Amino acid sequence: MSRPVFFDPTGSRKRWTMRTVFALIGGILVTAIVFAATIVNVPPAQDLPVRWENAKPAALRSLSARGQPRSQRWLPGGSAKKPGAPLTVGFYVPWDPASADSLRRNIGDLDWVVPAFISVTGPNHAMQVIDDPKFASIVANAPRRPRVLPMVQNVSDEAWDTAGSAKLMASPAARAKLARDLAAMVKARNLAGLVLDFESLQPGSLPGYVQLLDQINKAMPKDKTLAVTVPAGDTNWDLKRFAAVTDRVILMDYDEHWQGGAAGPIASQPWFVEELRRAVAKVGAGKLIVALASYAYDYHGDGTDALSIEEAWSAARDSEAKVTFDKTTGNSAFAYDEDGKHHEVWMVDATATWNQLQAVRAAGVGSVALWRLGTEDAGVWTALLAYRHGGRPDLSRIVPATNVDVEGPGEILRVTRTPTVGERAISFDAANMIRDVQYPVLPTPYVVMRTGASKHEIALTFDDGPDPTYTPRILDILKAEHVPATFFIIGENGLQHPLLLRRLVAEGHELGNHTYTHPNLATTSAASTALELNATQRLVQAYTGRGMRLFRAPYFGDAEPTTPDELDPAVVAQKQGYTVVGLHVDPDDWKRPGVDAIVQGVLNDVAGAAPDHSTNVVLLHDGGGNREQTIEALPIIIRELRARGYSFVPVSKLAGLSYDEVMPPISGSDLLAVRADVAIFIVLAAIASGLRWMFFIAITLGIARALILAALALRQRLRERGEAPVYTPTVSVIIPAYNEERVIESSVRRVLASDYPAIELIVADDGSKDRTSEIVAAAFGDDPRVTLLTLVNGGKAAALNRALQQAKGEVIIALDADTQFEPETIRRLARWFADDKIGAVAGSAQVGNRVNLVTRWQAVEYITAQNLERRALAGFNAITVVPGAVGAWRRAALDAVGGYPEDTLAEDQDLTIAIQRAGWRVTYDPDAVAWTEAPESFRALAKQRYRWAFGTLQCLWKHRGLYRDKSARGLAWIGLPQAWVFQIVFAAISPLIDLALVSAIFATAVRIAQHGWEQTRGDVGTMAIYWVAFTTIDVGCGWVAYRLNSRRIRYPALLLVAQRFVYRQLMYWVVLRAISSALGGWFVGWGKLERTGRVGTAGAAAAE
Repeated sequence: MSRPVFFDPTGSRKRWTMRTVFALIGGILVTAIVFAATIVNVPPAQDLPVRWENAKPAALRSLSARGQPRSQRWLPGGSAKKPGAPLTVGFYVPWDPASADSLRRNIGDLDWVVPAFISVTGPNHAMQVIDDPKFASIVANAPRRPRVLPMVQNVSDEAWDTAGSAKLMASPAARAKLARDLAAMVKARNLAGLVLDFESLQPGSLPGYVQLLDQINKAMPKDKTLAVTVPAGDTNWDLKRFAAVTDRVILMDYDEHWQGGAAGPIASQPWFVEELRRAVAKVGAGKLIVALASYAYDYHGDGTDALSIEEAWSAARDSEAKVTFDKTTGNSAFAYDEDGKHHEVWMVDATATWNQLQAVRAAGVGSVALWRLGTEDAGVWTALLAYRHGGRPDLSRIVPATNVDVEGPGEILRVTRTPTVGERAISFDAANMIRDVQYPVLPTPYVVMRTGASKHEIALTFDDGPDPTYTPRILDILKAEHVPATFFIIGENGLQHPLLLRRLVAEGHELGNHTYTHPNLATTSAASTALELNATQRLVQAYTGRGMRLFRAPYFGDAEPTTPDELDPAVVAQKQGYTVVGLHVDPDDWKRPGVDAIVQGVLNDVAGAAPDHSTNVVLLHDGGGNREQTIEALPIIIRELRARGYSFVPVSKLAGLSYDEVMPPISGSDLLAVRADVAIFIVLAAIASGLRWMFFIAITLGIARALILAALALRQRLRERGEAPVYTPTVSVIIPAYNEERVIESSVRRVLASDYPAIELIVADDGSKDRTSEIVAAAFGDDPRVTLLTLVNGGKAAALNRALQQAKGEVIIALDADTQFEPETIRRLARWFADDKIGAVAGSAQVGNRVNLVTRWQAVEYITAQNLERRALAGFNAITVVPGAVGAWRRAALDAVGGYPEDTLAEDQDLTIAIQRAGWRVTYDPDAVAWTEAPESFRALAKQRYRWAFGTLQCLWKHRGLYRDKSARGLAWIGLPQAWVFQIVFAAISPLIDLALVSAIFATAVRIAQHGWEQTRGDVGTMAIYWVAFTTIDVGCGWVAYRLNSRRIRYPALLLVAQRFVYRQLMYWVVLRAISSALGGWFVGWGKLERTGRVGTAGAAAAE
């Protein structure tokens, strides 16, 4: 027996192969480690010298402690009274997100919520009602739902409508109508009641207001509550009359010093107590609700601003001003100077609130309200808890809420502080009143400083590139218009386009970091964010020789960051030395709203500039989707803005920086790391591009091959319509058998039942360990047509050659023991040898045991791939294999090539190639049908196909010099090349092709989930079109194969499509295993398929 092809008995090739593999793996690991080290260890850069404005502390001029007596009462006089039934009420406003956040956190502590939803203003007293879905959702999802009493106000455009309210109160008809309308709304919406809050009323309007309240209360259902707010310190309001016509009276016990007056405490404790005492006397403790302030006023030269407590903390911290607790009033204050203005800020924080709650308890009032949700000191809720349940509150920790302190104009950002807890040092007296507070550490929310505001300067920025289609066209426009721009680069987009990155730099544009894969950084860790930035940084450095110092986060690019999702990635970027670039001009070009909409969006946003809202940075996109509209809009935008007096500058100009500061040249030790990365990025780019093009090339060739084979098969069918020859040479049938006791008798009987005369049948038992020889001897010992050879096991080819020595026929037919011939098969095979140039004839093998999905898939493959291919290649004399299941050989041809080859596992394929190299032709008869048994499990199939793949590889390698043989041109230039390409190469690289497709689908799905279809661009759409086209053509060609099949079997198109997802993957794996075995020089044995004997014929197959 000759040594098998590829087999290396010394094991040296295996050792060299393993060494090479380990060397490659080691090289890849070392390269990966070096690459990872350079990516992880990008040295953080120094902060850029961007100019940020700062305030300075100043003296507090209005501190009331100066000259104020200390004898004023902080608690009501007399003995303490038992509080009435408690209520906790919170005022809500729909225009402040912080109000919704506070409601969400504290709704469980509220009995009533009073949302500012209704306004009555104007000469016609129009009633406007706000619908707030966020509020409705918070209330609906609360475990403990408070009663909702909307507030009715006379406010319009942030001003109290004094004149309109006067007309309303003076008109009985108008009052009656408003009362009916409000009552109807309460009933229709099933509200708990209403709170009337008409302010800045003229004294003459107050009687009419009382009448309006009385009309509303009478018009509402009896189970509804009507409450009215009344101001403290205004003697024009007769609280007793208001109490008489309403269910509850809410005393707004604050604004001792208000926005329209001089600087001073908002609600000094003595003043608060005095107003509380008067209200209790006129209203009664049971009906009274005391509203407490928790906000601040910033008094400055030209007005007063209302601040949240958190905004007040931020102002004190930013200006480094000292917060002082005024021991006379119980309120706190501080002062600072900024831009030539003196600011004095008074606040009512949780310490003042606690003292007020103590006074409310002493007055016997059980119900309190908070003005308002969203501006309060978070410690207020701790104080309320102690007020309800007793004890002394711990107000020492000042916990920041979720607010973000955004300061300064401009769209270039820096997060200067992250949330930290502040501290209060509190001194209580014997009555649990707070008498002194120190503020050693102020709380810190997120603090964002902005800069870059500039009149008549515009910075164009482009996100999500570079894109090979759109970026060059945008650059052409910018070059023609002499406009600089800043491009925020996605690393994976830049990987395959180094020339584009170099062009951007060469033409003077700035590059910024937009991460490597465009993830939503809100869902990634700080470490992942840093890696995203580092990978893109190294890529740009490697391709351009310059670094990047500007950053814009995907999905969160505006200049108004308000959530940790937007701010945390900015903090990570800042630690790496980046400056964050936001924007206020966003035409949403990625949504493709139309060219006119993009242009008008930019112009409108730019025109909306204000002192606290700069519009210098424009966001457009050069990648991430179809950008045709952006390209068409860009020159129009440039011309229109220039016509309005604007000039175009890079982002660095807005920040007061130079080009080299935002795009520093790489030098020093970092240059070595960058040089190491250049080759790696080029290899990665080549791999990415290779995978992409590999997919398209493979699909294109697959489509071409399917169409060509189908067309050639149809052509060959037309050529077959002539009369077949009549020729009956002597035939010897050889059945090699090894452990075939289950099927051997039926297989022999099927051959003997053929309609062909003078058959010689030889059973070559290749050392079976079962009863194969006994069964043959017992069943056919008396039949002179049957010869039994019992041999020592030497392999299938050796058994065939031994039988060949005994055979006397002019034509040799070898078939496997699991195969059943139809009666006409031998005659149809033998007739073609009338042509003395024919050396072999291939028949049509069909699967006879279609019992499960595995065998049905093989049945589809036999008809649509193997048989169709033989028919197509027959016209070119390029058939690569006469199947062992059904094939006939001229004895002279076998003798000429030395019989069956024993050095390959695919002896049928090896022999087919060999006799053609010897000058013989091979043809195909589709009507010579044999039904064979296919493996019934994936494991058995893999074992069989591994042997086939390895044998094919042996044959292709063994006959690699075939192209030099002039006698087998069809095989040399068509048969074997297509076998190499489609059976070996494409099967080996198909997992990579599938990986490219799956990766593209996954990446596209992520982008769609994050930002929709509009901002999604990738190869997956093109890949899908190619794949659908290939599948459609494959199904069509499969239909042709079934129509050409000599046995009418129903065409299972869905099974053909399903093969792409499971069956073909198994075929790829066995080819890879075969290649590795060949490289390793391993010995691969024949293996043995376990027979079941369940082979049917055409009738059974057609019935499926």
